[in-house]
Amino acid sequence: MRDTGTSCHSLFLRATGRHYLGDGSFRPALNITHLLRLLTELLDPVPDKGKKRVAQDTLSKPPKSKRRRPVPGSDKGNDLQALTYPFVHHYAPPLEGNTRTPILRHTFEIQYTTDYPAHSLEGHFQDDAEWIREEDELRDVLQSLGEHTQQPRVLDLGHVLIEKYHHKLIGISEEYQEDRGEWLFMLPTVEEADPHSFKTDILELAESLKTYGRVSIDTSLRLTVMPSGACDSKELPFRLHVDVTVSILIPRIFDPFGGYKGVTKKTSESLESTQRQLLRFACAKSTPSTLQGLVSIPFFYSILGPAPTLPSECAIEAVQPEELLPTLLPFQRRSVAWLLEREGKTITSAGDIIPKTETSEYSFWQTIEEGDESFQFNRLTGQVIAASEIAEDFEPVFGGILAEEPGLGKTLEIISLILLNPAPPDRSPAQQIRWDPVERLEVKAIKARHTFASTTLIVTPPALASQWIDELATHAPTLKVLEYDGWSKVPVPINATQLEEERARRAKTNQKHSKKGQAPEPLDDIIDWCTWVNTFDVVVTTYNVLKTDFNVARAAPVRPRRKDVVYSNVERPRSPLVMCEWQRVVMDEVQMVGGGKTEDMVSYIPRLSSFAVSGTPARTQVQDLIHVLKFLRVDNAVGSTRLWNRLIQPSYAAELADFFRQYTIRTMKSTLEAELTIPQQTRYLVGIEMGRIERHVYDQTLEAVLQELGLDARGVAASAGWETDGTVLRSSLRRLRGICTHPQVGQLQRQNDRLFKPGALKTIEQVLHTMQDQNWRNVMDDFKSKVQAIVRLAQLKQHNNNDHNRYHRSLELLLAAEKEANKLIDEIELAITDHDVKGDVLKKEAAARRTSQPELPSRKGKERELSWTPSEDTDDDGLPRTPAGEEHGIKRRALQQRLRESRMVLHRVKFLQGDTYHVLGDSFSAEESAAYAECEEMRRNLLKSTEDEANRGMAQLDVDVTKHGIDEDTLTIPLPYLEEGGIRSRDIVDQLHEIIEDVLNVQSALLWEWRTHLHKLLTQKLSASENEADGEEYQRSLDDQGEAETYLQAYTALLADHREALVSERTLEKKYRQTRTAVKATVAEADNASGLPSDIELQPEHEVLHQELTEQRKKLLRELNSRSVKSILADLTAATSRINRDSDPEKALLKEAIAEVRQLITDQGANLDKLDADLALFRKAFNQRILYFRQLQEISDSVTQVTWEKTFDEAIQECEAEKARLKDKLKTSRARQRYLDNLAKDRDEAKDIDDECVLCGCDFERGFITACAHVFCEGCMKAWLQRREGKACPVCRVPVDSKNLQRFTVNGPENPAPSRIVNGEMVPHSHRKIEYNMIDPELFDSIEHMECFGDYGRKIQTLVRHLLYLQENDPGSKSIVFSAWEDSLHILQRALTDNAIQCLRIDQGRTKGNNASKRFKSDPDIRVLLLHGERENAGLNITCASRVFLLESVVHHGFEVQGKSTIARIDRLGQTRPTEGTLITAISHGNACMTLAVYCYYAEDTVERNILDLAARRGLSLYTKENSAGTLNASSFDVAAGDKDIDSPSKKKHALKGDFISKIDDMLAILFPHMFEDVEFLLPPDEDVRMEDGQANAVTGPSRLR
Repeated sequence: MRDTGTSCHSLFLRATGRHYLGDGSFRPALNITHLLRLLTELLDPVPDKGKKRVAQDTLSKPPKSKRRRPVPGSDKGNDLQALTYPFVHHYAPPLEGNTRTPILRHTFEIQYTTDYPAHSLEGHFQDDAEWIREEDELRDVLQSLGEHTQQPRVLDLGHVLIEKYHHKLIGISEEYQEDRGEWLFMLPTVEEADPHSFKTDILELAESLKTYGRVSIDTSLRLTVMPSGACDSKELPFRLHVDVTVSILIPRIFDPFGGYKGVTKKTSESLESTQRQLLRFACAKSTPSTLQGLVSIPFFYSILGPAPTLPSECAIEAVQPEELLPTLLPFQRRSVAWLLEREGKTITSAGDIIPKTETSEYSFWQTIEEGDESFQFNRLTGQVIAASEIAEDFEPVFGGILAEEPGLGKTLEIISLILLNPAPPDRSPAQQIRWDPVERLEVKAIKARHTFASTTLIVTPPALASQWIDELATHAPTLKVLEYDGWSKVPVPINATQLEEERARRAKTNQKHSKKGQAPEPLDDIIDWCTWVNTFDVVVTTYNVLKTDFNVARAAPVRPRRKDVVYSNVERPRSPLVMCEWQRVVMDEVQMVGGGKTEDMVSYIPRLSSFAVSGTPARTQVQDLIHVLKFLRVDNAVGSTRLWNRLIQPSYAAELADFFRQYTIRTMKSTLEAELTIPQQTRYLVGIEMGRIERHVYDQTLEAVLQELGLDARGVAASAGWETDGTVLRSSLRRLRGICTHPQVGQLQRQNDRLFKPGALKTIEQVLHTMQDQNWRNVMDDFKSKVQAIVRLAQLKQHNNNDHNRYHRSLELLLAAEKEANKLIDEIELAITDHDVKGDVLKKEAAARRTSQPELPSRKGKERELSWTPSEDTDDDGLPRTPAGEEHGIKRRALQQRLRESRMVLHRVKFLQGDTYHVLGDSFSAEESAAYAECEEMRRNLLKSTEDEANRGMAQLDVDVTKHGIDEDTLTIPLPYLEEGGIRSRDIVDQLHEIIEDVLNVQSALLWEWRTHLHKLLTQKLSASENEADGEEYQRSLDDQGEAETYLQAYTALLADHREALVSERTLEKKYRQTRTAVKATVAEADNASGLPSDIELQPEHEVLHQELTEQRKKLLRELNSRSVKSILADLTAATSRINRDSDPEKALLKEAIAEVRQLITDQGANLDKLDADLALFRKAFNQRILYFRQLQEISDSVTQVTWEKTFDEAIQECEAEKARLKDKLKTSRARQRYLDNLAKDRDEAKDIDDECVLCGCDFERGFITACAHVFCEGCMKAWLQRREGKACPVCRVPVDSKNLQRFTVNGPENPAPSRIVNGEMVPHSHRKIEYNMIDPELFDSIEHMECFGDYGRKIQTLVRHLLYLQENDPGSKSIVFSAWEDSLHILQRALTDNAIQCLRIDQGRTKGNNASKRFKSDPDIRVLLLHGERENAGLNITCASRVFLLESVVHHGFEVQGKSTIARIDRLGQTRPTEGTLITAISHGNACMTLAVYCYYAEDTVERNILDLAARRGLSLYTKENSAGTLNASSFDVAAGDKDIDSPSKKKHALKGDFISKIDDMLAILFPHMFEDVEFLLPPDEDVRMEDGQANAVTGPSRLR
């Protein structure tokens, strides 16, 4: 029985029921009248009718209630008027035949006070005379009892009953009437934070079970009278002690809840939960001290421990296998001994490995003994059974989880197990065969050929398969290893059917060999899979192979078959892995199993023992461990998924710990300092100052991010009702973090992006040029939009009827728009001129290359095609056909189009000016004429190019096709074409003449007729100059051209018909499949292949014409009856072949006819080819005319009347606002353009922007550049702008606008940027000083002076210099570079290649037996291995590397330390490489320091630095002075990783990969660190350096808000 002790409480005696119960005016804490009655009766009992007490050891039904007679006594007692208390219902089910077994005891000590709480509510307390009289009466009685004694006096008031009233437990008297008891006292509420301490809820659980007769609650009442003076005036001088004992009733407690009448399933489940909670509390286990709230991955690691110690030195020696080359360390021997224990072996003190006599599995069943009674209780399910019954007894399950920290030699321990625990001698495929009824196949036991090894199946990730094979060959070379690649690649027969087929094949082959006298093939060496695999000690396969084998692992479904039908015995192939029973199956990096096919496939593999091997067995959360339990086949001990989810709740932490300790061991490096030989690791931070271009990109992106999030630089929402969008915030941070490495990170290699080009990577200079071009395009677009806004405003002004001068005001705006439009045109023309200069350079370079190339002999055909090179060829403009030439041409065409659009805007302005002049009257007639004339001239210029193209197309049509020898007579075939044939050929010749007369000649006449009509339609004069632009030009062109389009379609189809009648083919350009559907599709395509614009819609009359023309040509096509001239030729040839005698005169006639028909096909085919070429001219002319009229219509549309949707005033306001917005935006964009141009200019001249202020002459880091290109520090510029004369440049007096200034950053001293002012408030800035372990400045200076090629950003180039420095100062050393971004690795790989540093991606070079990891170890020329943070790199053993470089800082340092990370790849056993720090000096003296170096690169003054500071503030940083050296404890840095609940997750659910930021608070702390900083670090420093004018000489900040 659990005794929870005594809880002390104080209740307000004058509180009403409203205070404690929510309702009622009575005194619920204590019924004083009833208590006085009990005291009086106790002191003066009634002689004959004393109080009956229920014996504690019996369970007879309580006697029926009696009404007590009035209490004789004092007069005061007779005068008291008892308060009215509610009756409490009491239900006592029959309890006969059950025995009480106490399980819980608790005592309440209650004192009562007449005081009031500090803040009492109205109606919650009472102090009327009746209540005070009760209290006084009770005081008098208690004082009389406490007189003449200095010790407390205890009075036994007997038993009471506990019932629930509302939400409180009430003590009622044992005497009750029917089902009602008299109120005596109220039990106080016990609320403890500790879940394992007693709470009132426990009694409420017991009260619920008491109703069903499963629990009894026995309560006794004691009153302790305190001596005089022991209590203050507000307290009553007594204590009420309530002793509560909860007992279960046996055997009633064993009954299922479903047996109760009227109990629903939901109620039954609720009662089961109630009983489970009560018994778990009564039989409580101590909770692990490491539990901090949720059951997380860190907690899971904390409950695990290393293997137990061995009993003797002999046992320690026995664990070292003789055939294992390395010597196991002590902790490894302990782990191997535990592995043997998990396979049913034990090691005696004498060092013998023998089978265990008893094996037991973990069980949640617990035997509880209380007095003479005992029972069994399942702590997980809550089930209770008698002690005599047998609980669930599972068969022993061999195996476990080997969860040693990464780098401690788990592979070596598994190899030792393989060598130490061989298979029994009787295990062989021939001796042990069993039928598996579930999988419906024979399973054969196998053991290896090796004396000391059993056959083991090892399943690994693909990247680790070759590593396992190498480790086995290195450490245990006597083991024979097979790499299994799937069932389809097994070189021997798998099942009996294949075995017999192979024997039959060899027997047949031997028969052939015997006939030829060759030696026969032996039949004795044919073995099946199980026999063959029995010759290997270890089989290695991968998770991918398991997935492919899954479909053949399951038994084929059983389908019903007909009776009396003989079916062929087609045996379905089965996976070899499920056909034999393995000694053990080892799942390496078991966290990768997950669910799905891999997990199902593993469950099908027969095995004796199962081992899960991983330093991180849980992938992302504790819930993932269920997959591991299923593999170990111990999930039955837990039960259903519902029970598993219950087990991982915090209240079951003790059970979870006991369960996993049974099956798991975990050794930590931090506990093995005396046994480990891993060199010490030192971690450094490398701060990189971003280049000016990178900083500009970062600042612009940050401003865009803040705008997208709707926040200002302080993190304050820009609008009311703002809500955090976690998805946008997360993607924004990813974008900012990527820019810290290179502006293109996140843009190069996108999944399923077919537009990715290998040459898309840009240098920083190319990024700058891209930004220049894009910003210039933005400026031009905004400039044009501004002009259009002015024009729209001018048009709107003309509709202001309240303004008599509206047309004059409109004219002023239009004149201003004209000036702006001319400026726009001038800028674009200047850009075209500059661009043409660059084009001339390309042309000269191409010409020089062609001149320098040796003259090659002329080639023909294929030789000429193969000899073509891009550099030799040029386009019509002379530009080389190279990527640079193509890009130049594309850009020039874009500039020409932009120029045309700008001229269109100017045309619109001039046209509207003419209209305005016309309205103003005759006084402006000259201006009106000039405006219209200029407008007309511009319209001609705009249309000139398309008009010239259309006229050229029409001129080409004027060249008659007869120039090529084709006319209507040429197309007409004379009749009769052949002489009258003989007996055998007369019908054939007649058919030919019918085809010519009825089809071919008619088609020729129709072709010429349609062509003549088309020529007439397409050579009509454009006449644009003669007609006024009335807005209907494009529609008239459609009317005129619609007929031409119809005839073009029909003419094209008729040409195809003519070719079909000739050679049975509609076109010679394509070969189509000859299926019926394909032929129909070909005909339909030919009918519609007019080559015309797709946006032209035919008018109804033209659709009718199209139908008429189509029917006309199809009528001729039907006359063919599937015949053609070519088929006639085939018939003539066949007739000739049937004449055997050459002397037959008809044979000579037939040969002559065949020659003439062939000539006919040739001549007519040539004519059709010429007509096809002629058709291309028609199509071109048609399209050019359409383009001309479309542009004419576009010009007309540009001068339409203005319209608006809202009111006129609102339209004016919107237009004015848009004009002002564009004006401000233009200023900002032009300022940025000047800054970018200056960057490009200074970069070309290899110099930086001046870092000396014009005003103060001081060096600075951040400043402003004005429109006049003068440079000032931020402090001086701010001070100047605040002065009266600050509207102009202090140097050249050019007007200065604050919105027209461009901020920039130059390299300077490490001074903090000043706080920005937003809305008149300073943006807070933290002054916390964090001591990081930074790289040695002298070493960093030496690295910076290394020369390197390329320009991929400061961070990338510095890392390349670092690697070049190592290559020069530490030859032969190898390094690992780690990044969370695939694009970063792609960029770095290019930079390393440019600098002749050989590197390798972990996902490259995966060939059988030689993956990237192995190549990195074996090839001395490969110096760098690139690892991706979002790939599964778990388990890689790369101890040949001595340095790790992290390209960016990470949020969760547990991600760096744990199995997926890079640090864990080198921080392992077998690492002996020295590194730097003080290493360079040590090497020169021959004493290399045994340390490992980790360098984390980050960009200063970015979110990357904020990420580091966030980790440091939480005490989780790896790079602070106190944490930067020594062996890592992975669990201590995994707190954040254990809390992976995602705030604002995306709709698509993906596995969390890499350095994933899950919490919104974390993201906000990175973006706005001051929001989560302590106030003391946000206060400004005491001292500040100031200029003479009182302004702070701050080192100016970047252009972003801080």
